[in-house]
Amino acid sequence: MIKSLLLYSLVMIFVVIAFPGCSIVPKSFKETTLDDMYPILTDEQYQEMKTLNSDEELTNFLDTYWHNLDSTSCTSENEYKTEYVRRLKYANEHFPDSRGWGRSDRKRIYLVYGPPDYIERYASTENRIGAFSRMKSIEIWLYMSPGKNNSFPSQGNNFDKGEKKFLFADVTGVGIYKILYSSEDNGDIDIRMFNP
Repeated sequence: MIKSLLLYSLVMIFVVIAFPGCSIVPKSFKETTLDDMYPILTDEQYQEMKTLNSDEELTNFLDTYWHNLDSTSCTSENEYKTEYVRRLKYANEHFPDSRGWGRSDRKRIYLVYGPPDYIERYASTENRIGAFSRMKSIEIWLYMSPGKNNSFPSQGNNFDKGEKKFLFADVTGVGIYKILYSSEDNGDIDIRMFNP
């Protein structure tokens, strides 16, 4: 009995250390849905969604959201929802964050704008950001005409038709990319880029 408990404890410690982004306790439908929808909801919609208590209320909220977004569709299939689910599946497979598959910067941008027109990658760079950080690798995503990429409304609802550029960097070397620069939102600019 004591051996089993000790072995179980050691396995659990190993899992927590080896896989820090993975959770032993699965996320609820509400937590997963909030993580999946936050990039395209307004602050008011997101706050309303947080107050919902049951899965049924959440499902009704989402049905209404998708219906209002695609109310002009003559088909029974909601094209916006279908496209978003496709992007979500791709983003969850390719853009993890430190918590597993929740909220990463690349996921957020991909969900709003879709696949970039161009991606530039620079591996093993040693560019400094700030006094203690170095970029291990960089990705630059460029969207030439965001409105033509079937963009979803972003939280800033910024729909100018100029190009968008996003710079992501892996500063830890473990493949978790953080946004350092965004032509969309000044809040995304990491000040360490300009204050070495």
